[in-house]
Amino acid sequence: MRPHYRLSWLLLNFLEKSMFGFKVLGADRVPKSGAVIIASNHISYADPPVVGSAVPREVYFLAKEELFANKAFGWLISRYNAIALRRAVGDIGAVRKAVELLKQGRAVLMFPEGTRSLSGKLLKPKPGVGLIACLAGVPVVPAYVVGTNKLGKVFWRKAKLQVRFAEPVTAEAVHSPDETDHERYRKLTDEVMRRIADLAQAAVTE
Repeated sequence: MRPHYRLSWLLLNFLEKSMFGFKVLGADRVPKSGAVIIASNHISYADPPVVGSAVPREVYFLAKEELFANKAFGWLISRYNAIALRRAVGDIGAVRKAVELLKQGRAVLMFPEGTRSLSGKLLKPKPGVGLIACLAGVPVVPAYVVGTNKLGKVFWRKAKLQVRFAEPVTAEAVHSPDETDHERYRKLTDEVMRRIADLAQAAVTE
């Protein structure tokens, strides 16, 4: 981690654990080095820093371009590795940037649903995670975050703030030889979402 990132990472972890009882389960499933995509559900604007703080390495993430409209805020999140993404159209530039970072051995955080779920329930995913994972030839670590959409209740310990990680999954593990590229992207994304749903179920039944 770069110095400013590590300092912020340590401070955020301290605040989350002391104020909100933050817990991370399965962090050892995230490779400590090498290219990897971390794919999480999305329920709050707080998800990127919270999920990022659960990962024991520096993370890059895709963020909707509207967040860069305010120059000061755009500069700030850029300092913490945000990559602008135009969601209304297929943003080839953002895809190329993510693939480039992965080929450099970086970790990239993505939200397969493409937008926040206001109900907290998992939404139908976009194929972007599968597309980028296949283009870069990297594994995907499914993640599930809970509590970021009700931090008031978490503060009073009426809800929990957690991030859970599943074992990495690769395109090779789920695709068939006769599938088209599009089918491979979709199949990998669907498998990642299935594993996120398993993490969600585990969080409920724990």
